[in-house]
Amino acid sequence: MEKKKYYVECEEGASQYDEYDLTNQNIVSACYVKAKVKEDEGNLYIEALPYPREEKDIYRAYSRSFASYSYDSIKKMTKLEKMLQVGMLKEIRFPLPFHSELEFSFYNALLVSYRHRKRCSVYDKNINYMAENKENEMTSVLYGDSSDATNAGFSLIGYSGCGKSSAISTLVSHYPQVIMHDDGDDGYFPQITYLVVNCIANSNFSALYEGIGDAIDKAFGNAQPVYAMEIKKTTGLGNKAEKVRNFIELFGVGIIIFDEIQLIDFEHTKENTFDSLLTLANRTKVAIAVVGTEEARDKMFHELRTARRVGTMINGNRYCENREFFEYLVEQIFKYQWFKEPVEVTYEIIDALYDVTKGIIDQLVSIYSCMNIEAITSRKKIEINAEFIHHVADKYYPGIQDVIGSIGCNEDALELEEIRKNADMRINKLMDEAKQEQGMKKIKENSTAKPSVSLHNVAANIRIIYDDYTDSQIEDAYNKVICKASSNGKNEKEITRMVVETLQKLPKKHVAKNKMPKPDIQHMRSVLELENADDSNS
Repeated sequence: MEKKKYYVECEEGASQYDEYDLTNQNIVSACYVKAKVKEDEGNLYIEALPYPREEKDIYRAYSRSFASYSYDSIKKMTKLEKMLQVGMLKEIRFPLPFHSELEFSFYNALLVSYRHRKRCSVYDKNINYMAENKENEMTSVLYGDSSDATNAGFSLIGYSGCGKSSAISTLVSHYPQVIMHDDGDDGYFPQITYLVVNCIANSNFSALYEGIGDAIDKAFGNAQPVYAMEIKKTTGLGNKAEKVRNFIELFGVGIIIFDEIQLIDFEHTKENTFDSLLTLANRTKVAIAVVGTEEARDKMFHELRTARRVGTMINGNRYCENREFFEYLVEQIFKYQWFKEPVEVTYEIIDALYDVTKGIIDQLVSIYSCMNIEAITSRKKIEINAEFIHHVADKYYPGIQDVIGSIGCNEDALELEEIRKNADMRINKLMDEAKQEQGMKKIKENSTAKPSVSLHNVAANIRIIYDDYTDSQIEDAYNKVICKASSNGKNEKEITRMVVETLQKLPKKHVAKNKMPKPDIQHMRSVLELENADDSNS
């Protein structure tokens, strides 16, 4: 018997799951809101979804600033500290024009997906599944109605680095990934709202199917792979597809997003293999979304009829051609500077930056980061102008101009990734040099800063009465004592006593002893005043 639903009222801009930290908690208990469309009322899978973000909420969600930044504070920073702060530019996010369409397309794809499916209860045969590597039972399956029209998803197409993947990450952060519905008989059945499958370099369809299993494991919090292993050990693409179909129906998967599709090995993958993906969507009614370059999308779904079945095409790089919007992005990023003197944005700077980035947001952030790194590490006086910007682009991203002009091409997109990796390696090398330089400076400072009580004197005092400890043991014990705040202000005799106490805690080792008369115990204690140690500390 199904448990009666209770609806909650959410104020505008709020979600019924606001109490959860959805970035760290995948699995939540179902909480229902009234469906926006009359036909969807009573559909558990739809009414358990949060409403999509409003326009003003989209702007906030896709924005991320550098709140702790202060230009005044960087004057006191070391070179390394400045470079580490520059690295934080990669975490900054700006709202982009395609974000609103992406939000609507995703929510609509989920509605269409769950609208064309039927939940079937199976009470005479419990179905087992694994979540957090623990066995659970469920008594229902979500079947697609194959007589209905083919389900539509969306495709997010754009240049490499235009912000597609980060947009997907922000998009899904609004939705719980796994919703647990109460079946009314002390049991639950899961709804996996979305799966994101990251395509890997030179991957084939066998790897993509295994990627779906891996995404299911991650959604359920299975540290030990369960569903990825089931698909992996299944032989034949047809059998793997059937296994995936079974999982989609069992767990009520709403949408599968394939990210970075340009990394798929199209040369050795048969065209009809991609058609089988759409057949899977047609049978289960799961929505399919693809994210990548336009060339990759055209290769994945060669015929126009199959490309259309993926649904709405969202252009993720149209903003790159708008110079006015690019000027806005430059002004925003120049709010964070690590130059010796504040730099005002000029049309010369904007034009030069557009020339070396073609308006692509990731490339703008990367080039601007390198401009700051170059200014921090250079011993010469730097003038931030067009010549300097082109110098930085040539130094950190050699060959970028040849690639970026035709970045829509799949091969050039891969080459751009290689250029970016090389630039990251160069930046890492500079940061390592800064760390080493700072380390050498501290070593020299520490070597010239003499402690009030020297190791030499303490060791000499100890050797007068003990021959049980090596030089290295004495030095280690001395360093432990000197590092403690309790050693501050202590004289030589007190420090020596503290070192001896530290040494006496060491396990006894056989050490070749000097053949010299051993002082009596009373003499040793009187030299270091050990007999008064307990009294003085009480």
